[in-house]
Amino acid sequence: PSARESSNGPPCPHPHERAARSRTMSYTGVGGSLNAVAPAEDPLVLKLDDPVCRAITMLDPLQPSTWSVEMAAGGPPLAFAEAVARTPSFLGTLGSPLVSVAQDADGQHRFIRLSDAMTGKTLALLSEAEAKALDAQLLYARPGPLPRCAAPTEALATLPSSETDFSHLVRDDFAPHDGYTNYSVVPWLCLGPTQRVLLSDERTLTCGHPSERIMEHVSLVVNCHEDSCDWGKYKLGQAVPGGPKVITEALHKWYSFGGASTADKNDAIQRAIWAHLEQGGSVAVHCLAGIHRAACIVACQFLFRHYVLGHKHVPNEVDDIYRKLQSVRPHVSPAYLHILKEYEAHVRGLPPRSANGFGGLFHLACARQ
Repeated sequence: PSARESSNGPPCPHPHERAARSRTMSYTGVGGSLNAVAPAEDPLVLKLDDPVCRAITMLDPLQPSTWSVEMAAGGPPLAFAEAVARTPSFLGTLGSPLVSVAQDADGQHRFIRLSDAMTGKTLALLSEAEAKALDAQLLYARPGPLPRCAAPTEALATLPSSETDFSHLVRDDFAPHDGYTNYSVVPWLCLGPTQRVLLSDERTLTCGHPSERIMEHVSLVVNCHEDSCDWGKYKLGQAVPGGPKVITEALHKWYSFGGASTADKNDAIQRAIWAHLEQGGSVAVHCLAGIHRAACIVACQFLFRHYVLGHKHVPNEVDDIYRKLQSVRPHVSPAYLHILKEYEAHVRGLPPRSANGFGGLFHLACARQ
């Protein structure tokens, strides 16, 4: 991926998976006092595609005095204040991005405003709602060194021989990943050149990218971080009569549910995804960053295809599914595993069958919100 946004991964291990390694930071946001979770042991690293600054390491993401800067020119890391003093313009080249440095208890991102670090004061945390209202570039810091992104031929070498090899669809003339984009093609779930599953952040789907012609064929958008939205914000589906359908489900709120209610919601989404692919369209699944909530829904599509449709060449082991997702989108993190496990139990109780007869659920799930 070529964009700055795509070179940064999840800000910390998901709190429900790694609670023992977390600390709580209180702050006041739009909804009043909230708690956010940040890593207690590992510093956060913000990788940057910038001609002056290569990376910022944050021992405490709210205290710029604890930050160090790796300059593009090389040499030992500089204290943040020293880097600013030596090259006052380096933050100016970045604009005014927001950086995700934490997640709250339900998995929503919490951001700092990078330009505020110039003051040297303790930084304020912003909620997802506040960040979206600012319409700024979103970056994602993560603990420790970034994982190496395997080359496509290496990453996709595990495609089963019994399945049509769609590894070439990860990047081609329809999906060149030019300019400011942050989406990934999931080849194990694709059916053809215009029938792809895309795992994306939100910004990529709302900005419009004429060179990314696959976006013209998106007939379904699955929004995993909002309960409702203005579907007109998506710059997609120009080749689809009537434009794309939209499903909105705030996955982080599913922690309030469980069992059958969550599995039924999930099942309706999975059936809709398959129906749109079979009808010749592509499906874009997104949350804010496209690495936690959306990744969980895409992982469930693997289970749906394997257990419900009987596509035994599609992986069904959770660890294997996430390894494959990380091979095309390195910063995907296996958060919301309880949702995945609940859905696995649900689909393992269903007999394999074709997608015929899914229409009722499909139309219900795809109603524009």
